[in-house]
Amino acid sequence: MDRIQQMQVFIQVVESGNFTRAAEALGIPRSTVSSTVQTLEDRLGVQLLQRTTRVVRPTPDGLHFADTARDLVDAVARAEGQFRLRPDDISGRLRIDMPSRIARRLVIPHLQGFRARYPAVTLEISATDRMIDPVSEGIDAVVRLAVLEDSELICRKIGDVPMLTCAGADYLAQYGIPLTPADLAEHHLVNYALRMPAVSSEWDGLDCGHEITVSMQSHLCVDNAESYVAGALHGHGLIQVPVYDVADDIAAGRLVEVLPEFRPSPVPISILYARRRHLAPRLRAFMDWLEELLQAQGIVANARND
Repeated sequence: MDRIQQMQVFIQVVESGNFTRAAEALGIPRSTVSSTVQTLEDRLGVQLLQRTTRVVRPTPDGLHFADTARDLVDAVARAEGQFRLRPDDISGRLRIDMPSRIARRLVIPHLQGFRARYPAVTLEISATDRMIDPVSEGIDAVVRLAVLEDSELICRKIGDVPMLTCAGADYLAQYGIPLTPADLAEHHLVNYALRMPAVSSEWDGLDCGHEITVSMQSHLCVDNAESYVAGALHGHGLIQVPVYDVADDIAAGRLVEVLPEFRPSPVPISILYARRRHLAPRLRAFMDWLEELLQAQGIVANARND
């Protein structure tokens, strides 16, 4: 077994959590997995794994080596892929973090299309609204409604997502429909803050192309998109969300768009990933597929132009 193959075995052990699952994934005997890792540790002169009866965990040296090994394995795959890489050749585990409602409403309902195209890729999707550190948490890429500058990450903008302001039908029946930003003084805003307490409670919009901000009353603050939409549905005030996110609720009359002529600026949707010399084919495949999906569903106003 050559050194690249040894690295592939070690990476699989780290990702699987034990030798047995790694052996099953690789289609080789468990004893071969164990002896391969031992040979690798002997050659490097360091302990890469902490072993228990149930699981194995990478040591700090193991974590560092795993990152380097992934880069090397991906580089080899990319070099060979210039000549023979087909969809069936793209394989491996891919860990993606994205906002909860993007995962639930967009990605997972259409995931069979990705699976049909790349059957050898195993996806792990975590759905969080908070910004995470993909490197320290072992995430391959993060999808966010923002363009974020980070010297340690590459930001690939997919496009711009149109936004709107809306509220529950019962709320508007009680408080009235605001017709101008000045009317917002009589209304409540469901506040959204990833870190509480919220610094302010403000509505944002565009008036003849100019950004405007109005401070508002708020008696409810949430830290995730599911609770945010629920706050509007249950009469706690106005929210500002992507158009696609509440299209079904608006069509059903549960939510009503207000101030349509003062819609806020579109929000960019981007994918962030670690700076590596070689981008894993499976990650590139997922990013391309996600961009195609969002364009086909009419989610983004325009494609990226990088």
